[in-house]
Amino acid sequence: MPERWSVLTESEVLSYAGAQAHVLPAGDVSYVVGPSATLVVVRAGDRPDGSAVRNFDDLTLHEPFPEGVEARLVDSEPPKLGFVRLPEGFMPLGRLRQAVSRHAPGALAEDSPFPYRLPGRLTLCRLHLADRLPFHVLDRVRPTPQYPLAGLDWLRTLPHDRVAAMREFVAGWYADLPRGDDAPADVDRPLPGPLLAFYRAAAGRAEVYGLHNQLYTADELEDKDDGLVEFGAENQGVFGMLLDPTEADPTVRYRGLHADHEREPLSAFLLQFLLGEASYSSPFGGFATVAGEQARRLVEPLHQVPLRPLRWPGDPTRHYVAPGLVVTTAASPDGSLEVYAGSRHRVALRPLRDPDFTWERFDG
Repeated sequence: MPERWSVLTESEVLSYAGAQAHVLPAGDVSYVVGPSATLVVVRAGDRPDGSAVRNFDDLTLHEPFPEGVEARLVDSEPPKLGFVRLPEGFMPLGRLRQAVSRHAPGALAEDSPFPYRLPGRLTLCRLHLADRLPFHVLDRVRPTPQYPLAGLDWLRTLPHDRVAAMREFVAGWYADLPRGDDAPADVDRPLPGPLLAFYRAAAGRAEVYGLHNQLYTADELEDKDDGLVEFGAENQGVFGMLLDPTEADPTVRYRGLHADHEREPLSAFLLQFLLGEASYSSPFGGFATVAGEQARRLVEPLHQVPLRPLRWPGDPTRHYVAPGLVVTTAASPDGSLEVYAGSRHRVALRPLRDPDFTWERFDG
Protein backbone atom coordinates (compact mmCIF):
# COMPACT_ATOMS: atom_id res chain seq x y z
CA MET A 1 0.00 0.00 0.00
CA PRO A 2 1.13 3.59 -0.58
CA GLU A 3 2.25 6.06 2.05
CA ARG A 4 -0.50 6.61 4.63
CA TRP A 5 -2.86 8.58 4.07
CA SER A 6 -2.31 9.80 0.52
CA VAL A 7 -5.06 10.00 -2.10
CA LEU A 8 -4.64 7.69 -5.12
CA THR A 9 -5.84 7.75 -8.69
CA GLU A 10 -8.20 5.10 -10.05
CA SER A 11 -5.47 3.44 -12.09
CA GLU A 12 -3.25 3.21 -9.00
CA VAL A 13 -6.08 1.56 -7.06
CA LEU A 14 -6.86 -0.98 -9.79
CA SER A 15 -3.19 -1.98 -10.05
CA TYR A 16 -3.40 -3.62 -6.62
CA ALA A 17 -5.91 -6.18 -7.92
CA GLY A 18 -3.59 -7.46 -10.65
CA ALA A 19 -4.01 -8.05 -14.36
CA GLN A 20 -7.44 -8.68 -15.91
CA ALA A 21 -9.33 -7.75 -12.71
CA HIS A 22 -13.12 -7.50 -12.88
CA VAL A 23 -14.99 -4.48 -11.49
CA LEU A 24 -18.38 -5.41 -10.00
CA PRO A 25 -20.50 -2.39 -9.00
CA ALA A 26 -23.11 -2.76 -6.23
CA GLY A 27 -24.69 0.54 -5.21
CA ASP A 28 -22.38 2.53 -2.94
CA VAL A 29 -19.67 -0.15 -3.28
CA SER A 30 -17.57 -1.48 -6.11
CA TYR A 31 -15.78 -4.82 -5.76
CA VAL A 32 -12.66 -5.43 -7.81
CA VAL A 33 -11.85 -9.14 -8.11
CA GLY A 34 -8.35 -9.83 -9.35
CA PRO A 35 -5.59 -12.42 -9.05
CA SER A 36 -3.55 -10.38 -6.56
CA ALA A 37 -6.23 -8.95 -4.28
CA THR A 38 -9.91 -8.25 -3.73
CA LEU A 39 -10.57 -4.53 -3.57
CA VAL A 40 -13.53 -3.07 -1.69
CA VAL A 41 -14.17 0.50 -2.85
CA VAL A 42 -16.91 2.33 -0.95
CA ARG A 43 -18.28 5.81 -1.54
CA ALA A 44 -17.49 8.38 1.18
CA GLY A 45 -20.35 9.28 3.52
CA ASP A 46 -22.13 8.47 6.76
CA ARG A 47 -24.73 5.76 6.07
CA PRO A 48 -25.55 3.97 9.35
CA ASP A 49 -27.98 1.62 7.58
CA GLY A 50 -25.97 1.23 4.40
CA SER A 51 -22.53 0.29 3.14
CA ALA A 52 -19.92 2.67 4.54
CA VAL A 53 -17.03 3.12 6.91
CA ARG A 54 -18.73 2.72 10.30
CA ASN A 55 -15.97 3.82 12.66
CA PHE A 56 -12.18 3.96 12.95
CA ASP A 57 -11.72 0.21 12.45
CA ASP A 58 -14.91 -1.06 10.84
CA LEU A 59 -16.19 -1.17 7.25
CA THR A 60 -19.76 -2.51 7.02
CA LEU A 61 -21.19 -3.83 3.75
CA HIS A 62 -24.85 -4.55 2.99
CA GLU A 63 -26.42 -6.51 0.15
CA PRO A 64 -26.48 -6.76 -2.79
CA PHE A 65 -23.27 -8.76 -3.19
CA PRO A 66 -22.42 -9.62 -6.81
CA GLU A 67 -21.86 -13.26 -7.72
CA GLY A 68 -18.45 -14.46 -6.64
CA VAL A 69 -17.86 -11.67 -4.14
CA GLU A 70 -19.08 -13.55 -1.05
CA ALA A 71 -16.36 -16.19 -1.30
CA ARG A 72 -13.72 -13.48 -1.72
CA LEU A 73 -14.95 -11.61 1.38
CA VAL A 74 -14.89 -14.75 3.55
CA ASP A 75 -11.55 -16.18 2.38
CA SER A 76 -8.28 -14.87 3.75
CA GLU A 77 -6.48 -15.19 0.41
CA PRO A 78 -6.04 -13.29 -1.78
CA PRO A 79 -5.86 -10.30 0.57
CA LYS A 80 -8.69 -7.80 0.85
CA LEU A 81 -7.82 -4.11 0.51
CA GLY A 82 -10.14 -1.22 1.27
CA PHE A 83 -10.53 2.18 -0.41
CA VAL A 84 -12.93 5.10 -0.08
CA ARG A 85 -13.98 7.07 -3.15
CA LEU A 86 -13.56 10.82 -2.55
CA PRO A 87 -14.22 13.66 -5.01
CA GLU A 88 -10.45 14.10 -5.42
CA GLY A 89 -9.50 10.42 -5.64
CA PHE A 90 -9.33 7.28 -3.50
CA MET A 91 -8.27 7.06 0.16
CA PRO A 92 -6.65 3.70 1.06
CA LEU A 93 -7.93 1.96 4.18
CA GLY A 94 -5.33 -0.80 4.20
CA ARG A 95 -5.86 -4.51 4.75
CA LEU A 96 -9.25 -5.86 5.73
CA ARG A 97 -10.30 -9.07 7.43
CA GLN A 98 -13.74 -10.57 7.87
CA ALA A 99 -15.29 -9.94 11.30
CA VAL A 100 -19.03 -10.70 11.00
CA SER A 101 -21.23 -12.18 8.27
CA ARG A 102 -25.01 -12.53 8.23
CA HIS A 103 -27.09 -14.61 5.87
CA ALA A 104 -30.77 -14.87 5.06
CA PRO A 105 -32.37 -18.22 6.01
CA GLY A 106 -31.75 -20.83 3.33
CA ALA A 107 -33.43 -24.06 2.34
CA LEU A 108 -33.69 -27.04 4.68
CA ALA A 109 -30.79 -29.45 4.36
CA GLU A 110 -31.71 -32.68 2.63
CA ASP A 111 -31.24 -36.07 4.33
CA SER A 112 -30.71 -34.45 7.74
CA PRO A 113 -32.41 -35.79 10.89
CA PHE A 114 -32.51 -32.24 12.24
CA PRO A 115 -34.39 -29.20 10.90
CA TYR A 116 -31.12 -27.60 9.79
CA ARG A 117 -31.24 -24.71 7.33
CA LEU A 118 -28.40 -24.06 4.94
CA PRO A 119 -27.04 -20.49 4.84
CA GLY A 120 -28.91 -18.33 2.37
CA ARG A 121 -27.66 -15.27 0.53
CA LEU A 122 -25.18 -12.98 2.25
CA THR A 123 -26.98 -9.91 3.63
CA LEU A 124 -24.25 -8.18 5.67
CA CYS A 125 -20.48 -8.39 5.99
CA ARG A 126 -18.47 -6.43 8.52
CA LEU A 127 -14.76 -6.05 7.77
CA HIS A 128 -12.14 -5.06 10.32
CA LEU A 129 -9.44 -2.55 9.36
CA ALA A 130 -5.96 -3.78 10.30
CA ASP A 131 -4.88 -0.20 11.06
CA ARG A 132 -7.24 2.19 12.85
CA LEU A 133 -8.03 5.39 11.01
CA PRO A 134 -6.85 8.64 12.59
CA PHE A 135 -9.79 10.91 13.33
CA HIS A 136 -8.75 13.45 10.66
CA VAL A 137 -8.87 10.68 8.04
CA LEU A 138 -12.13 9.30 9.43
CA ASP A 139 -13.69 12.75 8.99
CA ARG A 140 -12.79 12.68 5.29
CA VAL A 141 -14.16 9.23 4.53
CA ARG A 142 -17.15 9.41 6.90
CA PRO A 143 -18.06 13.08 7.45
CA THR A 144 -20.28 13.58 10.51
CA PRO A 145 -23.62 15.33 9.92
CA GLN A 146 -24.87 17.90 12.42
CA TYR A 147 -28.13 17.38 14.34
CA PRO A 148 -29.93 19.26 17.12
CA LEU A 149 -29.03 17.49 20.37
CA ALA A 150 -31.19 16.76 23.41
CA GLY A 151 -30.64 19.41 26.08
CA LEU A 152 -30.01 19.20 29.81
CA ASP A 153 -32.98 21.08 31.25
CA TRP A 154 -33.97 17.87 33.05
CA LEU A 155 -30.71 18.04 35.02
CA ARG A 156 -31.81 21.34 36.58
CA THR A 157 -35.18 19.81 37.46
CA LEU A 158 -33.65 16.74 39.11
CA PRO A 159 -32.78 18.17 42.57
CA HIS A 160 -36.39 19.18 43.36
CA ASP A 161 -38.51 16.75 41.27
CA ARG A 162 -37.00 13.45 40.21
CA VAL A 163 -40.10 12.17 38.43
CA ALA A 164 -40.42 15.38 36.40
CA ALA A 165 -36.71 15.10 35.48
CA MET A 166 -37.32 11.56 34.26
CA ARG A 167 -40.22 12.72 32.09
CA GLU A 168 -38.15 15.58 30.64
CA PHE A 169 -35.25 13.25 29.85
CA VAL A 170 -37.50 10.83 27.96
CA ALA A 171 -39.17 13.67 26.05
CA GLY A 172 -35.82 15.07 24.91
CA TRP A 173 -33.79 11.90 24.35
CA TYR A 174 -36.52 10.07 22.42
CA ALA A 175 -37.96 13.11 20.65
CA ASP A 176 -37.33 11.46 17.26
CA LEU A 177 -39.59 8.49 18.08
CA PRO A 178 -43.36 8.76 17.53
CA ARG A 179 -45.41 8.68 20.73
CA GLY A 180 -48.06 6.07 21.36
CA ASP A 181 -51.00 6.11 23.75
CA ASP A 182 -50.23 8.49 26.64
CA ALA A 183 -52.06 6.37 29.23
CA PRO A 184 -50.78 2.97 30.40
CA ALA A 185 -53.26 0.33 29.33
CA ASP A 186 -55.11 -2.06 31.64
CA VAL A 187 -53.57 -1.00 34.95
CA ASP A 188 -56.07 -2.55 37.33
CA ARG A 189 -53.75 -2.69 40.35
CA PRO A 190 -52.24 -0.16 42.73
CA LEU A 191 -48.79 0.91 41.56
CA PRO A 192 -46.33 3.53 42.83
CA GLY A 193 -46.67 6.96 41.24
CA PRO A 194 -43.12 6.99 39.75
CA LEU A 195 -43.78 3.76 37.83
CA LEU A 196 -47.08 5.07 36.47
CA ALA A 197 -45.27 8.27 35.43
CA PHE A 198 -42.68 6.15 33.62
CA TYR A 199 -45.41 4.33 31.71
CA ARG A 200 -46.96 7.63 30.65
CA ALA A 201 -43.56 9.01 29.60
CA ALA A 202 -42.76 5.86 27.60
CA ALA A 203 -46.01 6.37 25.67
CA GLY A 204 -45.91 3.01 23.91
CA ARG A 205 -42.31 3.31 22.66
CA ALA A 206 -40.56 -0.04 23.18
CA GLU A 207 -37.10 1.57 23.18
CA VAL A 208 -37.88 3.47 26.38
CA TYR A 209 -38.47 0.21 28.26
CA GLY A 210 -34.92 -0.86 27.41
CA LEU A 211 -33.11 -2.67 24.60
CA HIS A 212 -30.33 -4.12 26.78
CA ASN A 213 -31.92 -4.64 30.19
CA GLN A 214 -35.68 -4.20 30.36
CA LEU A 215 -38.49 -2.75 32.43
CA TYR A 216 -41.78 -4.58 32.08
CA THR A 217 -44.93 -3.05 30.68
CA ALA A 218 -47.95 -2.87 33.02
CA ASP A 219 -49.37 -6.16 31.75
CA GLU A 220 -46.02 -7.96 32.17
CA LEU A 221 -45.57 -7.26 35.89
CA GLU A 222 -44.96 -10.43 37.92
CA ASP A 223 -46.46 -10.89 41.40
CA LYS A 224 -44.25 -12.72 43.92
CA ASP A 225 -45.32 -14.77 46.93
CA ASP A 226 -43.90 -12.21 49.37
CA GLY A 227 -46.16 -9.44 48.02
CA LEU A 228 -43.45 -7.80 45.94
CA VAL A 229 -43.81 -7.16 42.21
CA GLU A 230 -41.05 -7.83 39.70
CA PHE A 231 -41.02 -4.88 37.28
CA GLY A 232 -37.86 -5.49 35.27
CA ALA A 233 -34.93 -7.83 34.63
CA GLU A 234 -31.36 -8.05 33.41
CA ASN A 235 -31.08 -8.97 29.73
CA GLN A 236 -30.27 -12.65 30.37
CA GLY A 237 -32.56 -13.00 33.35
CA VAL A 238 -29.65 -13.16 35.81
CA PHE A 239 -31.41 -10.81 38.21
CA GLY A 240 -34.80 -9.19 38.57
CA MET A 241 -35.90 -5.81 39.91
CA LEU A 242 -38.66 -5.78 42.52
CA LEU A 243 -40.74 -3.22 44.42
CA ASP A 244 -43.47 -3.05 47.04
CA PRO A 245 -46.56 -1.82 45.15
CA THR A 246 -48.14 -0.42 48.35
CA GLU A 247 -45.38 2.16 48.92
CA ALA A 248 -45.45 5.63 47.35
CA ASP A 249 -41.75 5.62 46.39
CA PRO A 250 -40.46 2.14 47.22
CA THR A 251 -36.97 0.78 47.60
CA VAL A 252 -35.82 -1.11 44.50
CA ARG A 253 -34.93 -4.66 45.54
CA TYR A 254 -33.12 -7.38 43.63
CA ARG A 255 -33.58 -11.06 42.98
CA GLY A 256 -30.35 -12.83 42.03
CA LEU A 257 -27.94 -9.88 42.33
CA HIS A 258 -24.99 -9.58 44.72
CA ALA A 259 -26.78 -6.62 46.35
CA ASP A 260 -30.15 -6.84 48.11
CA HIS A 261 -31.43 -3.37 47.21
CA GLU A 262 -30.57 -0.14 45.42
CA ARG A 263 -29.30 3.05 47.03
CA GLU A 264 -31.86 5.38 45.47
CA PRO A 265 -35.64 4.83 45.63
CA LEU A 266 -37.75 4.08 42.57
CA SER A 267 -38.25 7.76 41.61
CA ALA A 268 -34.49 8.17 41.02
CA PHE A 269 -33.77 4.59 39.95
CA LEU A 270 -36.03 4.92 36.90
CA LEU A 271 -33.95 7.84 35.64
CA GLN A 272 -30.73 5.91 36.34
CA PHE A 273 -32.10 2.95 34.38
CA LEU A 274 -32.87 5.24 31.44
CA LEU A 275 -29.41 6.79 31.55
CA GLY A 276 -27.78 3.36 31.60
CA GLU A 277 -29.82 2.19 28.62
CA ALA A 278 -28.96 5.39 26.76
CA SER A 279 -25.26 4.64 27.21
CA TYR A 280 -25.49 0.89 26.40
CA SER A 281 -28.08 0.70 23.62
CA SER A 282 -28.20 3.94 21.64
CA PRO A 283 -27.58 3.88 17.88
CA PHE A 284 -24.10 5.36 18.33
CA GLY A 285 -21.75 4.62 21.20
CA GLY A 286 -18.46 3.50 22.58
CA PHE A 287 -16.99 1.07 25.08
CA ALA A 288 -13.66 0.77 26.87
CA THR A 289 -12.11 -0.79 29.95
CA VAL A 290 -9.51 1.60 31.33
CA ALA A 291 -7.70 2.65 34.47
CA GLY A 292 -9.67 4.87 36.80
CA GLU A 293 -7.55 7.95 36.09
CA GLN A 294 -8.14 7.65 32.34
CA ALA A 295 -11.88 7.48 32.89
CA ARG A 296 -11.82 10.46 35.23
CA ARG A 297 -10.03 12.57 32.62
CA LEU A 298 -12.57 11.56 29.97
CA VAL A 299 -15.64 12.54 32.04
CA GLU A 300 -14.14 15.66 33.61
CA PRO A 301 -15.75 18.05 31.05
CA LEU A 302 -19.17 16.37 31.49
CA HIS A 303 -21.88 16.91 34.12
CA GLN A 304 -22.09 14.19 36.76
CA VAL A 305 -25.69 13.23 37.52
CA PRO A 306 -26.20 14.09 41.24
CA LEU A 307 -27.59 10.74 42.44
CA ARG A 308 -26.06 8.04 44.58
CA PRO A 309 -24.37 5.44 42.36
CA LEU A 310 -26.09 2.32 41.09
CA ARG A 311 -24.88 -1.12 42.16
CA TRP A 312 -24.70 -2.60 38.61
CA PRO A 313 -23.19 -3.37 36.18
CA GLY A 314 -20.43 -2.56 38.69
CA ASP A 315 -20.51 -1.04 42.15
CA PRO A 316 -20.30 1.91 42.02
CA THR A 317 -21.86 2.85 38.66
CA ARG A 318 -22.12 6.57 37.86
CA HIS A 319 -23.60 8.61 35.01
CA TYR A 320 -22.26 11.70 33.25
CA VAL A 321 -24.04 13.78 30.61
CA ALA A 322 -23.62 16.47 27.98
CA PRO A 323 -26.10 17.61 25.30
CA GLY A 324 -27.21 14.47 23.45
CA LEU A 325 -24.69 12.29 25.29
CA VAL A 326 -24.69 9.87 28.25
CA VAL A 327 -21.56 8.23 29.67
CA THR A 328 -21.68 5.47 32.29
CA THR A 329 -18.69 4.31 34.35
CA ALA A 330 -18.87 1.01 36.20
CA ALA A 331 -16.23 -0.22 38.64
CA SER A 332 -14.61 -3.63 38.11
CA PRO A 333 -13.12 -5.80 40.90
CA ASP A 334 -9.58 -5.24 39.58
CA GLY A 335 -9.87 -1.47 40.03
CA SER A 336 -10.44 -0.64 36.36
CA LEU A 337 -13.56 1.08 35.05
CA GLU A 338 -15.84 0.02 32.23
CA VAL A 339 -16.88 3.09 30.22
CA TYR A 340 -20.05 3.10 28.10
CA ALA A 341 -20.99 6.07 25.92
CA GLY A 342 -24.20 6.50 23.95
CA SER A 343 -26.03 8.98 21.77
CA ARG A 344 -28.84 9.00 19.24
CA HIS A 345 -26.66 11.18 16.96
CA ARG A 346 -23.03 10.52 16.08
CA VAL A 347 -21.98 14.14 16.41
CA ALA A 348 -22.61 14.13 20.18
CA LEU A 349 -19.70 11.68 20.64
CA ARG A 350 -17.10 14.03 19.19
CA PRO A 351 -16.14 15.54 22.60
CA LEU A 352 -14.99 12.05 23.62
CA ARG A 353 -12.34 11.87 20.90
CA ASP A 354 -9.07 11.57 22.77
CA PRO A 355 -5.89 10.16 21.20
CA ASP A 356 -4.72 9.00 24.65
CA PHE A 357 -7.95 7.13 25.43
CA THR A 358 -8.13 3.56 24.14
CA TRP A 359 -11.67 2.88 22.95
CA GLU A 360 -12.37 -0.75 22.14
CA ARG A 361 -15.38 0.39 20.14
CA PHE A 362 -16.23 3.98 19.26
CA ASP A 363 -18.70 5.36 16.69
CA GLY A 364 -17.78 9.04 17.05
